[in-house]
Amino acid sequence: MRRVPLAGRLAVRQALSSALLALALGIGFSALQVTRDFTETTAAEQREIAQVLAVLREPAVQAAYQLSEPAAEVVVQGALSFTQVIEARLRNDFGETLAHRRKDVAAPPADVWWARFVEPTNAYTLPLEYGAAKKRVGELRVITSQGPRVEHFLQGVWRELGLSILRSLIIVLALSVLFYGTLTRPLTAIARRIRSGPATPGEPDDAARAQTDRQDEIGEIASAFERYEREARERTLSLEASAAALAASEARYRRVVETALEGVWQIDAQGRTTLANEAMAQMLGTTAAEMVGRPLFDFMDDEGRQAAAQLLRRRLGGSSERHEFRFVRADGSELWAELSTCPITGPDGQIAGALAMVTDATERRRRNEELRAGNAQLRAMVGNLERHSHDMAQIAELNELLQSARSEPEAFDVIRSAGQRLFAEGSGGLSITGHDGEMVRVGQWGTPAWVPPHFSRGDCWAIRRGGPHVQAPERGVKCMHHPGDPIGNLVCTPLYVDGALLGVLHTADGGSGAPRDETLRQRIEIFGEVIKLGLSNLRLRESLREQALRDALTGLPNRRLFDETLPRELARSSRSGHALTLASIDVDKFKQFNDTHGHDVGDRVLRWMANTLTHSIRSGDMACRYGGDEFLCLLVDMSAEEARERFERLMVEARSDLDPELGARVGRVGFTVGLASAPDCATDAAALLRAADAALYAAKARGGRCVEVAAPQAVVEIAVGH
Repeated sequence: MRRVPLAGRLAVRQALSSALLALALGIGFSALQVTRDFTETTAAEQREIAQVLAVLREPAVQAAYQLSEPAAEVVVQGALSFTQVIEARLRNDFGETLAHRRKDVAAPPADVWWARFVEPTNAYTLPLEYGAAKKRVGELRVITSQGPRVEHFLQGVWRELGLSILRSLIIVLALSVLFYGTLTRPLTAIARRIRSGPATPGEPDDAARAQTDRQDEIGEIASAFERYEREARERTLSLEASAAALAASEARYRRVVETALEGVWQIDAQGRTTLANEAMAQMLGTTAAEMVGRPLFDFMDDEGRQAAAQLLRRRLGGSSERHEFRFVRADGSELWAELSTCPITGPDGQIAGALAMVTDATERRRRNEELRAGNAQLRAMVGNLERHSHDMAQIAELNELLQSARSEPEAFDVIRSAGQRLFAEGSGGLSITGHDGEMVRVGQWGTPAWVPPHFSRGDCWAIRRGGPHVQAPERGVKCMHHPGDPIGNLVCTPLYVDGALLGVLHTADGGSGAPRDETLRQRIEIFGEVIKLGLSNLRLRESLREQALRDALTGLPNRRLFDETLPRELARSSRSGHALTLASIDVDKFKQFNDTHGHDVGDRVLRWMANTLTHSIRSGDMACRYGGDEFLCLLVDMSAEEARERFERLMVEARSDLDPELGARVGRVGFTVGLASAPDCATDAAALLRAADAALYAAKARGGRCVEVAAPQAVVEIAVGH
C-alpha cells in the first residue's frame, strides 16, 4: 500500500480539526441561542402573568376584604380565562380559600425527561393589601403549565441542532478542498526539493534558484534554507575570530588582575600562594613577590588558622562562599577582609586550589558597629510600634465585637476578655453606673482582683475631677475604693457620654510601667473610648428596639412583639401541659366614638382600655394593642373558664374607672371579649388567633359587652363534618 505523504496527513488532520471546531462552535452558539430564546419566553410569560395579576388586583382585594365568595369566583374565573393559567386560588388573610378553580387540561407525564430540568408548572402569588395602611387581606395564587412552551422549545432545539450538523459537513468539504490546494501540493513539492539538494555545495544550482524565485510558500521555504546555509558559514568565521579574541582577552585579564583595586589571591591544594596582585599585597603590608610560595596561614593568628583550615577543606570539597575573615598584617595590625572564594579545577577535573577576591572591610566593619548600636534603638522603636499595632488590632476587634453584641452582659464579657489581653501584665476592671446612681462592677481581669463590687461616686477622684486620676505607690491621692496594698500604678478613667457618667475604667500595671507612660496612657484612653462607643450604641439599639416593639399611644407591646411571643408561649404550654388562653378584645362602637367626638377622645378611650388591661392581668401575662381598637391578652396557665370569670368581673369594675369627664361626654364605654384556649381550640398561633377572633365576632353578634368562649377543636370538627 502506498503511504500517504506527511503533508497530506497534516492537511487531513487540519481539515478534521477545523470541522470539529466548527461543529463545536455551531452547537455552542446554537445552545446559547436556544437558551436565550427559552429565557425570553420565560420572561415574556412572567410579564404577561404580572399584567394579569395587575388587572385582577383590585377586584381580588375587594373580594378578600369583604370575604365575598361570589366576587372571588369571578376573580378566579377571570384568571383562568388566560391561556397559560391552569389553576387559580383566592385566600383571605386567615388562610381560608374563598374560591378555587382548575382547568381540565392534561398535565405532562411526571416521568417526562425534561421535567428533571424544568418545573412542569410555575406558581405566581399576589399579596392583597387594602387601604392606605397596606393591611394584608389575603393572596391570589395562579399556576401556569410549562408543557406546551417546553415542547415548542424542544422542537426548535432539534431543528437548530440539525442545521448545525449540516453546516459543519459543508465546512468539512470546503476545508478539505482548501487545504489540498493551499497546503498539500506546495509541501509535497518542497519535500522533493529538499531530498534532491543542490548540485554543488556552497553554490545553488539552477533548480534551487528557480525554487527561490517562486512567489509562493515553496519560494519562501527555499529562501529560508539558503539563508540558513549562509548564516552557518558566517558563524564559522565568527568562531575563528572568537578564538583570536580569547587569546587577547587572556592578556587583558592578566593586566586587569595586576591593576585591580580589589585583592586577588590564589592558592594551591596545600594552601600555598600561587598568585597575588599588588592590591592584595598592600592590604597585608608586603609585596606580591614575597607572598608567592608562602602559606596563607602565615598571615593570621592561631584562631584564624583553625578557621582557615576549615575554610580550605570546604573549598577543596567544591563549595563557594562569601564571608568576612580576619588577617594579621606584617606590622601586627588587624585586617578585616571580605572574601569571595571558589574552587579551581585542574586539566584532569580535580580540585587544584582556590581563588579569592578580597575587599578591605576594616573601615566598613567599624561603621557597622556604629550602625548596630543605632539599629538596636530602631528595633526598640519598632517593637513599640508593633506593640501599638497589635494593641490597635485588638481594640479594633473589641470594637467590632461590641458592635455585634446583643446585650450588656455579652458586651461586658467581651470587654473583660479584651482587657485581659490588652493589660496582660497588670489587672483592672470596669464599673458602670447602676439604677440607684452607685457604681457597680461588671467585669474585672488579672490578679489580684481588687475592683470592689460596689462603691459610691464620691469614693472615686476621677469622677470628682471629670478626668483620669493616676495613683502611684510613692505618691498621689488614692481613691477610697482602691485597696491599701500596693499593686503598682493605678489609673481610674471616667467614661462620660454626652455629659452623663457611663462608668469608670480601672487599670493597674503591676509596677511594670511609669505613671505617665505615654503608650500605656494612650492604650487606656483608646480602650475607654471604644467601651463608651460600644455600650452607648448597644443601649441606643436596645432603646430603639423597645420603641419598635411598643405601641406609641398606649405603651403596650405591639403586634410585632406579640407575634414573637405567642409561638414561644404555645411551645412552652405544649411542653408543660398547662393551659394557655388567648383573649381578643374589641372596644364597642369605637368608630362611632371617633366620628362623633373626634380622634382625641378616641385616643383617650384606647389609653383607658390599655390601662384597664394592664392593671387587671398578672405579671406573667401579656396585653398588647394588636391594631386599631383591637387588643389581645395572653393568659398563661389559665383556662378559658377562669378567663371568662376574670373578664366578666372586669367589665363590671372597669365602668367605674373611666375618667368622669370623659364618661360624661361619651357615655358608657364597654368592650367585647372572645376567648380561645390551647390546646383545646388550637395548637398553633394562627389557628388560635382565628378561634379567638371567631369567638369575638360571635360575641359582637350577640350585641357586645359580653364574653364568648370558642368551642373546643373536636366539637368544631364534628359540626363541620355534620
